[in-house]
Parts: sequence; C-alpha cells; structure tokens
Amino acid sequence: MSLKLLGKNTAIYAFGNVGMRAAAFLLIPLYTHSLSISEYGILATLQLTIQMMFVFMSSGMRDGLVRFTKEFKDNNNYNQLLGTSSMINVFAGLVVSVISLSLLTNFFRTIFHIANVLPYIGLICGATLSQSLSLHLMAHYRAEEKAFKFMVIGVVSSLALIVVNGIFIYGFDLGVKGALWASIATYSILLLFLFGDIFPKTGFCVSCQVIPKLLQFGFPLIFSQFASMLMGGVSIYFISYYAGLQAVAIFSMGSKLASVLSMSVILPLHFALQPFVFLNIDKKEIRESISKLVTYFVLVMTFMFFFILLGSRFLLPVIAPPEYSSAFLVILLLLPGTIFTGINSIGEILLGAAKKTHIIGFVMTIFAIISIGLNYLLIPIMQWYGAVIAINFSFILSGLVFFSLGRKYFPFSIEWKRVSFAGGIIIFFFLLFFVLDKVSLLSFTVISLLAGLGSIVILFKLQFFSPDERTLMKKFFQRRTIYEI
Repeated sequence: MSLKLLGKNTAIYAFGNVGMRAAAFLLIPLYTHSLSISEYGILATLQLTIQMMFVFMSSGMRDGLVRFTKEFKDNNNYNQLLGTSSMINVFAGLVVSVISLSLLTNFFRTIFHIANVLPYIGLICGATLSQSLSLHLMAHYRAEEKAFKFMVIGVVSSLALIVVNGIFIYGFDLGVKGALWASIATYSILLLFLFGDIFPKTGFCVSCQVIPKLLQFGFPLIFSQFASMLMGGVSIYFISYYAGLQAVAIFSMGSKLASVLSMSVILPLHFALQPFVFLNIDKKEIRESISKLVTYFVLVMTFMFFFILLGSRFLLPVIAPPEYSSAFLVILLLLPGTIFTGINSIGEILLGAAKKTHIIGFVMTIFAIISIGLNYLLIPIMQWYGAVIAINFSFILSGLVFFSLGRKYFPFSIEWKRVSFAGGIIIFFFLLFFVLDKVSLLSFTVISLLAGLGSIVILFKLQFFSPDERTLMKKFFQRRTIYEI
C-alpha cells in the first residue's frame, strides 16, 4: 500500500478517462454545426435520460464487483461474482426498457418535445444497456488494478465512437437518431471484445446465493447514484419545460465543459481510491494516506479550476457558434458545486468500505428531493440561474454531509491549515474570473496568467509544502531535466 501507487493509478485513470470523455467534447462541434440549436437541445435531453437510465440498469454492480473482488478471489469463486453481477445488470436493463416503453411515454413526449417518441425511447434504452454492460465489464480491470489496460480500451473505444458518429450523422444524415445509433454500435462492438478478453480467463457462472449479497450492497447505491444524477441533471428537464430547448443547449454546453473537472480529477480519483481503500482496509497506514490525499485533492482542484476556466474562454468560440457564448458563465457558476462532488465521492467510498451503503442511499434521496424542490421553485423565475443555485446548494451540502459521515465511520485527521489555504485560492480564482467575464480575450489571458503564477509563488513562499514534498518535487524535476538532456 502506498500513495505513490495510488497517484500512479489515478494519473493513468485520469489520462484514460480524459481520453474516453474527450469523445464527448470532440463530438460537440460535430453536433453544434450539424444540428440546429433546438436539435442539440433535444440530444442533450436524450443524453441526460441515458445517464438516468444507466443508474438503474447498472444497479450498483460496478461498485459491487470492485468491493467484493478480493473476497471472492480468496475463495476461488470470482467467476460467480463476475457472472452474477453481469446478469443482474442485463436483467435490470430489460426491466427499465419495458417500463420506459410502456409507462413513461407521455413523460418523455413532453420533455423531448417529440410526438412520435417511441423510436427515440427504444434507441436510448439500447444505447444505455450496451453502455452499462460494457462499463461494468471494464470494472474488472479496475478491480484487478490493471489501470493501463482500462485506459487503453477506454481511449480506443472513444475514438471509435467519434468515427462512428461521423458516419451516422454526416454519412447517413440521421441527425439526432444517428448519435444514438452510433452509441449502440460502438458499445456493442466493445462488448464483444470484452466478452472475448475476460470470460475465457475468468470463467462465467451465475449463482443464486451471490444475488442477495450483491443486491444488499448495490441496491442502496441505485438511490444514491440516481439521486446524485437528479441533483446534477434534473435541471435539464425543468429548463426544457419552462425555458425551451435553446436554453437547454446553452446550459448543457456549460455543464459539459464544467464536467471536465469531474472527468480529469474526480472520476479518476474515484476509480483509483475505491480499490485502494477496499484492498487495504485493514492496514493502519490507510488513514494517514487518506489524510494526505484530501490535502492533495483540494490543491489539484485549485489549479484545475483555474485551467478549466482559462481554457474554456479560448475553446468556446472554436467548438460552438456565437449564440453559445453565455455558456462561460454557466461553467464558472457550476464549478464550485462540482468540486464538492469530489468531496462527496471520498465520503461515499469510506462509507462503502464500512459497508454502510444504506446510509448513502437514504441521505442522497433526501438531497435529491431538496434539489427537485429548488429546481421547481427557482427555474420558472430565474431560468438557468435557478438551476445553478439548486445544483450548487445540493452538491455542496451533500459533499459536506457525506465527508462528515465518512470520517465518522472511518476516522482520519484533516490537515486543516493547508486545506483552508488551498480553498482560499479557489475562492480568489472564482471572484477573479467572475470580474473578468466581459473583458477582452487579451486582458483576460494576461491577468489570469499573472494570478495563476502569483498563486504558485505564494504557495512556496508560505511553505505550503512539507520538506519531504519539496524534496520529492525537486527530484522529479531533476529527473525530467536529465531525460530532456
């Protein structure tokens, strides 16, 4: 057990996850320049629905697979864990599809603003099932800490998704439906590869005795993950209903760019930290490692916050027409809440390690209800600004609550002085970019870079880093210099 291994795996997952999620961003100019702003609004709403369905179809089995891998391998019946969790995923997918196609058609017709909605529901069900099962099987590589293989498969499949989207949207001129067909085709091919790569080595077995154990762990996570999805995504439905598809398009654009923080830091950390904690849960050093990890996490958040906003100002005019320019303010205002989803994630992992997933599901359900209420009250009055308030309030409060609960059931100390200092820099960057929102690109760039460099200087002048950390950084840069020479 070491933070070095955790850092290495986090970096690999970060690179792989950015590669995987990069497809979503590389597809933005394809969508925005081939679809009208209203059609892009429809597609954004469909994609949100896929994410919602994903939670129910996966049924917490990805986390269950990672959590129980060591236990089942020690008993030489890992094939039962992998096979049973996969079949639960498939069965849940079929149940969700039947319910969606039979009971939810009127709801989807209203939200999507489409009269003949059944073909779209069928496509999003197919896209969700193929994606959920693919990502479930990819969790096998995470459980075995094969981060590099996970990264390579993820990046290759994402590149394939871009190519297939281009074929269906430009080649076949299928518009919004083309994007859904592309997802089904890409993830179906990925599934065939995963079947061939994993099951011949592990075997496949479905055990009725394993089902209750997996459901007891995974079922509460459905409520937790769906509640988290509602907190971040239900705003799209309310904006669609009260403000129209154009407002959805702008808000969705800002949300996607703000989610770079999640894809580059929060999700990779979650992927690496989960097996790190679960596999070393009985070791005393784990608590000290988590303490340092929290400090490093907040520091990384600080500078990712800076780089995302700096890069977004340059990127927005390139990937989207001028009518999307107000998305920069959406990005800025959503980032604080996004940071706290990382704090939430750490707390949830610690609760999972303590086998307290029922607490996660219950508390997240409460926050989801609060979020829905805030969206319902604020969006009709304030449009997407109301959505920002609802999302930030829910994410910040839930992050604090889950982090506190995680410390209660898995105690560890916090380096309050360093965490508070890094948090102060985040607040400074937020205020700075808010003031610079309307200035020219040149002034924005110069002032931002000076502020970023100044913050780095202050960190070293005030001895934010310990002597050991400074020594490690010095060795790292010396090694890099030698390699370059």
